[in-house]
Amino acid sequence: MTKKTRRLFLATTVVMALATDTALACPVCFRVEESATTDGVRAAVVVLVGVTAVVLGAFARFIVGFAKRERNQ
Repeated sequence: MTKKTRRLFLATTVVMALATDTALACPVCFRVEESATTDGVRAAVVVLVGVTAVVLGAFARFIVGFAKRERNQ
């Protein structure tokens, strides 16, 4: 890690640690009445994050496999 990258990482970590709950809340979930719509939006967010994680994991696995094959040749 370069010095500039470390500083950026440290600054981001400090900002995230000091941010209030209001700053971290999404506009859909903050101060919203509990209803079927809210539950649906939360379920949709979980599904979208899950799909994104699976796609990124598969891509990472592909890259690692590709690197292993290259190293073995």
